[in-house]
Amino acid sequence: MMRSLSLNFSDHKQRKRQQSNLIVLVLFVIIFIALFVDQARIEQEIVDIEESIARAQGRKTVKQAKPSEQDFRKMNIATAVQQKLNFPWHELLAAIEEVKQQTEHISLMAIQPNPAKGEVIIHAEAPELKTMLDFISLLEKQTVLKDVLLINQHRLDDSNDHDLAFTLKMGWVI
Repeated sequence: MMRSLSLNFSDHKQRKRQQSNLIVLVLFVIIFIALFVDQARIEQEIVDIEESIARAQGRKTVKQAKPSEQDFRKMNIATAVQQKLNFPWHELLAAIEEVKQQTEHISLMAIQPNPAKGEVIIHAEAPELKTMLDFISLLEKQTVLKDVLLINQHRLDDSNDHDLAFTLKMGWVI
């Protein structure tokens, strides 16, 4: 009597695969733990070497504390201040001063640069419309400024050599 042999080894293969996957996973965990322990050992050696160097130089060792949230806030504020100081203020002010010297009848009342938005607002006074338009035209020719826009302009009641007050908004090429 002849019996047929079953050639379906799928259950056997699946068990073998699960076992091999488990072995690989265990090996990865062991390697990870070994790397973690080795890193801790290296960090401790670094601390020991720093302490021995400090003792050899005759100074006390100072343990560095981890920065607190307040320290991070202080660092962020210092970074923001540093970024504001790094803006090209000189080019902006030199361009405005150059234009101001060419139109001496203009009185600058306020300059409000906004580096975050890359724009500048100028409040000024002029004796007449032509002087104001010449001032705007000269500002447009400056390479550090772009898109000069007249926001508002009105006549002054008390005429003290200046009949017009106006506000300009322009882009600042940073």
